[in-house]
Amino acid sequence: MYNPQLQNAEMTEKTFAVRQAQFALLLNNIVNETENSIPQHHIIIGQRGMGKTMMLKRMEAELHKEQYRRQFIPLFFRVEQNNVKKLAKFWLNALDALADSLESEDAPTELLTEIDKTITELSKKALEEVADEAYRYLMNTCRELHRRPVLLIDNIDIVLNRLGNRDESKREQWALRRLLSENGAPVVIGTSVTTTNDFVAYKMPFYDFFNIQFLQKLSAEEFSTLLHNLATVTNSDTTVFQTIQQTASRQKTLLELTNGTPRVAVKLFEQLSNGSSDDITTNLNMLIDFMTPHYKAEIEKLPTQQQIILHAIALHWDAISLRELSIATGMKNNLLSPQLKRLIDDGWVETTPACQDKGNAYFISDRFFNTYCLIRCGNRQHRNRIYGLARFLERFYESETAEKPVNHMCNEYKIEDDLSFTMVFESSQVWKEIEQSEQEDSDNKPNVWLTTNQDWWLRIGSMVIKSGYGSWLLEMLEKKGYDVVLSPYYTAIQAIEIERQNSKKDKRGKTEAEIYLNSRAVEIGKPAKMIMEKIREYMN
Repeated sequence: MYNPQLQNAEMTEKTFAVRQAQFALLLNNIVNETENSIPQHHIIIGQRGMGKTMMLKRMEAELHKEQYRRQFIPLFFRVEQNNVKKLAKFWLNALDALADSLESEDAPTELLTEIDKTITELSKKALEEVADEAYRYLMNTCRELHRRPVLLIDNIDIVLNRLGNRDESKREQWALRRLLSENGAPVVIGTSVTTTNDFVAYKMPFYDFFNIQFLQKLSAEEFSTLLHNLATVTNSDTTVFQTIQQTASRQKTLLELTNGTPRVAVKLFEQLSNGSSDDITTNLNMLIDFMTPHYKAEIEKLPTQQQIILHAIALHWDAISLRELSIATGMKNNLLSPQLKRLIDDGWVETTPACQDKGNAYFISDRFFNTYCLIRCGNRQHRNRIYGLARFLERFYESETAEKPVNHMCNEYKIEDDLSFTMVFESSQVWKEIEQSEQEDSDNKPNVWLTTNQDWWLRIGSMVIKSGYGSWLLEMLEKKGYDVVLSPYYTAIQAIEIERQNSKKDKRGKTEAEIYLNSRAVEIGKPAKMIMEKIREYMN
């Protein structure tokens, strides 16, 4: 689950069911390197759990195949590179990886013994003397094998930052760059959580040095493909396949609330194959429980101030401005700013233009971590918000595939009983004016709308907005708290209203409506955009 590097090559290839196009592109770039070319190096960028290590492992398995073995040799560095503080340690670790790679190919014992002996002898020397000698030995050994080394380095940002950590002139980083820029040098494929690391900053040694590939969250199709592939690989019975097929809307909902990572897909498959609960909140809580040790360990690595800031951003859920964050944490701006920069550089936080405030607003990059915080660290209201959204999204996505649209807005939340929306509409002068202007037939009375399906809700929104009473509808939703319970629907109405009032773009090319949508929690903003498009169809 957390250590795919421990898988054998056969299992790696069987379970690598998505990211095929990106893998093929990366492989093609590698195999097109000629024997003495100046190599193009690569970094794979993605949030934690997105499959970065799995991509490296798949590359290792592929390069060990006979058709590539004549040209390349993959060197998979150990995941934990805590000992890399000098370039000498980097190349000694590369020699270790070379021995591991050759051993997996059943290389002669004499060659492995020679490499191990060399590592032992070099390790006894002063580090200042070792770097060049270790590198020359690595390259000479690979040339004798007529194979070019491909260095597969997980968390390369940590490794390279440590090389320059105590070296103000960055001599070690510049030395490594010079070696990697020579004809016939090793090809590097690394991974990182973010592109905003110090080692690739402007004027730094590795600025503009790597070709970047991004691993985004899985699409709904990829998520489903991965689940089906896991069922095939584990020889599951037909019941598991049927369960996967029948829970498409739940999978899509959990995909949105958990950042859509392969790691989560694997755990969800385990739940589905064990016959887990039909209640989506139970599924969500089980996934949260699974991720708790991991997130807890990651958070505890951070300084106390950063923990406090992350907690405040996560519980706000929507993007939070610097002013709001200052109030929530009790910290002044001059203290928040450097901590936020560090969190952004480390991939915890991202920015978007602030809505109704100056400057940027901040939100959690790993959306599953945000969901985790709302459920595990928040109060009852926070949990109810995320659970309510989970139920809403499951019905919303169910309506996309159902033969008949699903009436989730009424049946799920019992709106007729609680909000008495029928009475609100029938007694309102607003409705009378809308009815007259639209001249709708008798089948479209509001009491019928509130007992059918969600398409009628979209029609309500379109007609009310078109008649100039969008703010009235928003007020009606707010009165009973349905701006929270039906948050994507409310957000869509609000965004269209903002758009109708002002469609001008600011100097960044963003309209007020776009800024508002981007400032909402991603899990709310995405379905809201889909609802907006459907409402616009009715308005037109």
